[in-house]
Amino acid sequence: MNLNAKIVWITGSGRGIGAATACALAARGARVVVSARRDDDIARVAAEINADGDSALAIQCDVQKNSDILQLVKQTQEVWGSIDILINNAGVATFKKILDTSEEEWDAMLNTNLKSAFLCTKAVLPDMIRRRSGKIINVVSVAGKQAYVNCGGYCASKFGLRGFTDVLRMEHRHHGIQVTSIIAGATSTDIWGDAADHSLMMTPEHVAQAIVSICEAGDSTHIEEIVLRPQGGDL
Repeated sequence: MNLNAKIVWITGSGRGIGAATACALAARGARVVVSARRDDDIARVAAEINADGDSALAIQCDVQKNSDILQLVKQTQEVWGSIDILINNAGVATFKKILDTSEEEWDAMLNTNLKSAFLCTKAVLPDMIRRRSGKIINVVSVAGKQAYVNCGGYCASKFGLRGFTDVLRMEHRHHGIQVTSIIAGATSTDIWGDAADHSLMMTPEHVAQAIVSICEAGDSTHIEEIVLRPQGGDL
């Protein structure tokens, strides 16, 4: 697919994988909607992209709120048109044993990592079905493929996201919509804090390259899942 003028919405794109993906896609000619809860983060990313052309739109959006999501889709349609590609990337993590995880921490992970993908997908899917075209890329995690100690809430959200992605693909493949899981291993982002050695991790740009390749794949190719891990394996 030629990405020139394609409209791509990336959630959680104020930093990390989302920001790297926004920059990489804009460099390929896409128009990117950069969204996150923090205005200053998305303004910085959009300014970096727009320094080379008017191809980024920064919209503050809390993906835990359906009203924010619907307003973003409406605003994007008014400015540019229909969203061609949705990348559900927003994510949070608390690394604790299940017994030590608070209800608030649990809800934050399930709502941000899983429910937001459901809400964002529902907001763009009817238009994709109508046009019989579109891509939805969900940034899962290796924690959606295998369990890790001290990751109960995070694993629950990511296993759920992977299952959601698989069902979504089955239900809408015949509509010409491509649905892909990015199963990413340890990536050097703020989500880790000081919990591990960042020098052993992938960079956000590594994951962004894989996402770009999915976005550029032709209509006759359906990439269902890509697994990425650091060269040294899991941390």
